[in-house]
Amino acid sequence: MDKGRKRNLLALIALFLGGAIPIQLVTLSFGYAQYIRKESLGPKVILTAHEFAEWYIPFVYIPALLGLLGIGLYCRKRYPDIWRRIWVGFAMGATATLALDAIRQMGVIHGWLPGDTPVMFGKMATGSSVFSEYYWAGLAIHFINGANFGIVYAFVWGKRKSAVQAAIWGVVWSETMELGMMLGPPMGPMVGLFGVRYAWPQLFALTFVAHIAFGLAMGLLVQHFLTNREHGPVVRLNRSPVAN
Repeated sequence: MDKGRKRNLLALIALFLGGAIPIQLVTLSFGYAQYIRKESLGPKVILTAHEFAEWYIPFVYIPALLGLLGIGLYCRKRYPDIWRRIWVGFAMGATATLALDAIRQMGVIHGWLPGDTPVMFGKMATGSSVFSEYYWAGLAIHFINGANFGIVYAFVWGKRKSAVQAAIWGVVWSETMELGMMLGPPMGPMVGLFGVRYAWPQLFALTFVAHIAFGLAMGLLVQHFLTNREHGPVVRLNRSPVAN
């Protein structure tokens, strides 16, 4: 295999391990509970989601993250552009989650959301009702999710021609997440499409604005830390490289 094809293959595997697999922990776990086991609301849905998560985390989720780390370290000197996209996407996605949380917490305080995200994720992952056991696990999953969305952005969009473009595409990607959250598990079955069965329109308005904040922060941070060599989608770099 020539160097260009090997590089593209590594990039696609890293995108799969760092994006699709970790992000699906939440949707697959709650999808199992809500669609297969017919639980839609309340504490039982979280315990049922744990039935799926308790094998997905050790056998799929953690190996995927370790695989992403391995590819990143392998690429650090051989394909430094892939390494930069991994660490910049991961770090800036996690950092942008702080912007999302600054707004999301208002929904928790005012009761516009059905629960606190780290609490829901933590109980789903651990099956525990002990705060010191579930909260930190849930917080880690919450920030890793944000980091993984950052990796997808860095790999698919990369460095843009301007900060304005980066901000726009960051928001486009973050609002795509919002749409998925409003339509799919766990939020869709739990509170109705766009929250119509829970706190309408506050739930949708709050999460919409929170994802705008996330997208702006993520897009601009990735734009700042990537170089011109990481312009555009990762799989095109070996065909049309852009010099620094």
